[in-house]
Amino acid sequence: MNLTDDQRLRQRLHADLGALEISPPPVLRVTGRGQGIRLRRRVLTAGTAIAAALAVAAAAHFTRPAPPASVTLSQPNPAAPGGVFASGTFAGKRWKLAVRNIAAAPGIRSCLPAVMFNGQYGDVLFKLTRSTPSFGNPALLAQIPGMPGISAMFTQVADGDSRLVGTYADGRSVTARAVRVRACGTSFNLAGFAFASRTAPAMIATYNSFGLDQSLVLSGSGGAGPFPRTSPGIWSNLDKSQAHIAASKAQHPIGTGTVRGQIWHMRASLGLFGQCYTGTLRILGYGRGQGSECVPVAVPPRTFAVTPVPVPDAQDQLPGYAVLVNPRTAYALASITDGATVRVVPAHLGGRAYLAVVAPAGCELSWLKLVDSAGHVFAQGPVYGAT
Repeated sequence: MNLTDDQRLRQRLHADLGALEISPPPVLRVTGRGQGIRLRRRVLTAGTAIAAALAVAAAAHFTRPAPPASVTLSQPNPAAPGGVFASGTFAGKRWKLAVRNIAAAPGIRSCLPAVMFNGQYGDVLFKLTRSTPSFGNPALLAQIPGMPGISAMFTQVADGDSRLVGTYADGRSVTARAVRVRACGTSFNLAGFAFASRTAPAMIATYNSFGLDQSLVLSGSGGAGPFPRTSPGIWSNLDKSQAHIAASKAQHPIGTGTVRGQIWHMRASLGLFGQCYTGTLRILGYGRGQGSECVPVAVPPRTFAVTPVPVPDAQDQLPGYAVLVNPRTAYALASITDGATVRVVPAHLGGRAYLAVVAPAGCELSWLKLVDSAGHVFAQGPVYGAT
């Protein structure tokens, strides 16, 4: 190779790499060595510089931010146990949507179906009416505790519809096949999928054997679109049925009592807005104070699940507690940090058992002991982080 060849290599490299400028190859001057050694070194050095420049250019061209974790959707198995109608993986973790009875308890015939994400974070199911669109009031779980970056969506579909398709703004789509699930004496035709939260579908549509049935445009940040914002773990529903909304807001008493002469009440509601509790306090000369809290819908626990519900009084707020307990509970012994122990009888609502406790100002609920109908203590423990 002579100097002309070297220049040709430069010109070709410049054409391939655009404006990338390659410095001249270094030439080692070695005294007392022959022309052949200098030539071989020149060729070797030029080749090394070209290879290094190509590597730099390739790295600049192909380096990209790591892609977001992908979400997979498996084909549903209609015969799958446990009411599963959609499942897949996200970032190496399994996810599934399934229908469960959230009023299930031994010896109790009550039944209330709900769609659960991985056995948690439920959304109560209401049967479709004739006036409901074919995609049946979709529900969105936008914030899933323990699985950041993933969201889930499901809907009931009309009897003739076989699939639900979510279409993204860039033209990609995901297809979820409808599965008929029977729960609590009712059949539900359900379809759902999960997706990366940063790339939410822009539209969903239902299809039958004739083609497109109905569609719904989803817009807005994070794919929320028409869905109202909720707290983590609580589904956002598009159900506009006045009957379903009324049933979800209906408050049922789960406890009452007095704290230092003041009468308090605790009520629970369950439905489209999650598991909600409202505590009220009648304040002499001031009227009534009220506090509320909504949490994700859960199945009846093996022991108890405590939700703090602050109850305002005239000067401060009292520490209130709504407790979902195992339906076996005949009564509970609730220990307060002021040394008092209160015997509390649960209220049973649709197969679910609830307790309510309100402690004096400056005190806390510290311990719960659950007793069954035979008088046996079957569960007890401290109330961690209840306030």
